[in-house]
Amino acid sequence: MTEGALIGARFALMIDLAMLMGLPLFWWVMGMAGRKSLLALLAAGGLALSVLWLLASAAAMTGTPITSPDWASARILLTMTPVGPVLVARGAALLVALAALVMPGGIRWTLLPAAIATGTLAWTGHAGATEEMTGSLHRAADVAHIWAAAGWIGALAVLLCAVTRLRAGDDARPVAMMLARFSLMGSLVVATLVVSGAVNLAMIVGLAQVPALLDSLYGWLLAAKLALFGLMLGLAAANRWWLTPTLESGMTPQRAVAHLRLSLLVESSAAVAIIGLVAWLGTLDPMA
Repeated sequence: MTEGALIGARFALMIDLAMLMGLPLFWWVMGMAGRKSLLALLAAGGLALSVLWLLASAAAMTGTPITSPDWASARILLTMTPVGPVLVARGAALLVALAALVMPGGIRWTLLPAAIATGTLAWTGHAGATEEMTGSLHRAADVAHIWAAAGWIGALAVLLCAVTRLRAGDDARPVAMMLARFSLMGSLVVATLVVSGAVNLAMIVGLAQVPALLDSLYGWLLAAKLALFGLMLGLAAANRWWLTPTLESGMTPQRAVAHLRLSLLVESSAAVAIIGLVAWLGTLDPMA
């Protein structure tokens, strides 16, 4: 029960912070206006979910239910472990993000504190436990991995929303233009995910120990994550090289829109499932 609460808190926090960074990043790349109210909700949600994650971590540490918070254990986590500085840095970044939203061009200025808040997730998983110079490299790779994933998730959210709003007779070319312009960003995202993911695997498990993962729950969950990532790559390629040209040419646009809507829905669902797996993986011993 306590382990499930911790995984759930990690999952919700990861989704929230990924959207907080990914949405303004995509809006900025696309030259779109964006919605300040949504970002404000996500920033406030990040603060609340960070508190929930702290309580879930304390509950998992002591084996007590999260419904009866162990404030003493939470205080120990805050004052005697790296969790305290991480939460302070994240909270400060989220407050700056909220303050930036009231400024002219606030969405653009929100991106930096949102990226800092999202990057702090690297200190609450396996990368946070790695020490010395190796730990710095591990956390740098994990931050890059998290930022790339956030960029992809934010793009999927905007694209899925845009495609869902299309109706019969609507001009689908603006959506096609967004997909085409996202191709360069998407290529950088995928390259970053592959390289940083390989570094993370080497740091967490060690290349010599990779075959042993087949006998562990961690290994099976990691395999599921990679399979979903492969599915997302295939769908993204189909969107770019098949559906986008069809929308741009005006050939059978409604059928293409329906296919694109389904493709983005499946791709987004796979992304959410991957975040869920990552939330679970972060609580496991890779070689247990």
